[in-house]
Amino acid sequence: MDILIFGTISASILLLSSIGFSMVLKTEGFINVAHGQALLVGAYGALYLNHLGLPLWVAAVVAAVGCGFLGVAMNRLLFRPVKAQGILVLLFTSVGVAYVIYGVVGALAGKRMLAYDLPPMRAWQIAGEPFMTPYELAIVALAIASALGVHVFLTYTWAGKCIRAVADNEDLARARGFNPRRTSDIVWFVATALAGLAGIFLGIVGSLHTQMGWQQIIMILAVTVLGGLGSIYGVMLASVVLAFGIEIGLTVISSNYRTGLAFALIIAVLLVRPGGLQSLWGGGQLRSH
Repeated sequence: MDILIFGTISASILLLSSIGFSMVLKTEGFINVAHGQALLVGAYGALYLNHLGLPLWVAAVVAAVGCGFLGVAMNRLLFRPVKAQGILVLLFTSVGVAYVIYGVVGALAGKRMLAYDLPPMRAWQIAGEPFMTPYELAIVALAIASALGVHVFLTYTWAGKCIRAVADNEDLARARGFNPRRTSDIVWFVATALAGLAGIFLGIVGSLHTQMGWQQIIMILAVTVLGGLGSIYGVMLASVVLAFGIEIGLTVISSNYRTGLAFALIIAVLLVRPGGLQSLWGGGQLRSH
């Protein structure tokens, strides 16, 4: 039962963390290391707003939206101006941004571990066994709803069509009347807002500390590689596979080896499926049709 509970919660947070990362990777063409720090900003932003008197759910919405606008601002001010210089410059710019955000949050919040002031709630019982608390069930439900929302957004909306077109071929998309700059802003807003929400969820089930962004970006990279670079649906499946694989593995080895276990699982899968889990159905990329 514990494996089912913790695996489901971990998969939900990994899912929200990784979908946006994969979207930026596919549309912008580089690994955004600063994406992990969006979780940090979301978690601490919601904590600050909660301390100001806002209910946590309101603080979470405001913080996630704020993270979305932060992502747009970073793209316009920092990444877009150097995009023509290549992916290495973008990569190192993202590393610099990650360290700046980490330093600013650390200077404002301090290094001590913090927690949300949540009223205690007992876990619901199933067959006499404790299952999930209402908080944990809300996290799982919102993660599933967000994943479905991203699918609907990318598949059935005009903005989603623009994103798929730009991800497939930016020059061709521009020739067909799509606006790559506006599309890029949408991608950054959605990606960073989802990451901020994931950080809030991470703080609800655990604690807040300034290292959480660095820790989570490693897992996000692991999920992205396992799912298949740029594959949204591969990332969705990889989040579940990796989360449950780790929880099962932790029944026999120490939790200190969580990251090593994650990468061991990736290596095992890639030896069989070099293209990642998305190769199971041969698609799942952001493509226009």
